[in-house]
Amino acid sequence: MSEAQGVTPIRILIVNNDSDEVKVINDWLKQDMRVPWSANHCVSVEEVRRRINTTDLVVLKPEMSGFETPKEIFDDIDDMVFEVPIIVLTSEGDDKGLSTYVMEEGAADIVIRGQFSRLIDAIEFALIRQRIATFERQSKDTESSKHSYTQRALQNENLAREERHQQIMRMFAGDYALDQHDQKK
Repeated sequence: MSEAQGVTPIRILIVNNDSDEVKVINDWLKQDMRVPWSANHCVSVEEVRRRINTTDLVVLKPEMSGFETPKEIFDDIDDMVFEVPIIVLTSEGDDKGLSTYVMEEGAADIVIRGQFSRLIDAIEFALIRQRIATFERQSKDTESSKHSYTQRALQNENLAREERHQQIMRMFAGDYALDQHDQKK
């Protein structure tokens, strides 16, 4: 693990029930990670539920006990996260279509198990894409809020105009009494 002074490390959650593979992943991270990081390890989806709110990225081995299919595991973890990229470890020669499925469902990337030299780039690119997506969403939210405020202001202005228009029409019809709204002013 690495930690530069004053820089918050990237919090990686490794979801994998193979302790030997987790050790290999940690070794690759120690060797090649170019930014500060820390890693936690979970062996079950229940553990993920307890730790998911304190992570920046998930590295997932979707073949775990207690689930019928790897897709089921991915879906369960994907449902827990919001704006947390998931990198899925797949087997070489993925004949069940897992790679295609998880990418279509929103996984940040896939890495073939055992080919961890690509893992570092996958982590960094996933985090960069996530920051861009978060920034764009926040910008749209801000723009939407501004738009909503402008719409409300215009609606209020139109209502006030309509009230004034009705007062003027009543005056032309010979009703010179002031509206209660005008009497309060």
